[in-house]
Amino acid sequence: MAPNAAEQEVEFLKLLARHKYELFNLIFCIVPSLADAEDVFQQTTLAIWSNFCQFQPGSDFMAWAGQVARYRAWNFARSKRRERLHFSEQLVSELAEAPFESTEMQEARLQALARCREKLSTTDQNLLALCYGGGTIREASMKLGRPVRAVHNSLSRIRRALYACIERALAQGEQA
Repeated sequence: MAPNAAEQEVEFLKLLARHKYELFNLIFCIVPSLADAEDVFQQTTLAIWSNFCQFQPGSDFMAWAGQVARYRAWNFARSKRRERLHFSEQLVSELAEAPFESTEMQEARLQALARCREKLSTTDQNLLALCYGGGTIREASMKLGRPVRAVHNSLSRIRRALYACIERALAQGEQA
């Protein structure tokens, strides 16, 4: 007996919620801009929903939806060929096939990042907000009256410190 539309929608939403991070990460490996990756993810979600009737219940949703995501991301990347940096089709394929962290591990990393950011000095937190809150390193350097190279070096130091802090937190099994 074929599922009714409401049952099909519920099943789709469950599967999408379970695999949304994996799908987004797959797209983000191919489409390097966060804003563009979010757009492609939305388009992919619509495409998956409109073709959900072709999905075989009980089969691997991520494999099926991943093909749609890969196709959408590749098409988007091809349309952006005029931009400066390009990855070979082979590298893009390898990145798209690489295994991703579980949703739980991603959540643990994000929680650790939030805790680690709180441990930074106010100056470092402000610099991150200037550079990653929609501004550029050049704009931050002008606002702070510091050379671009000095701001870049500070960001590198902050990123290394955050990475080390996150790795320590994960190794210690911190969760909250």
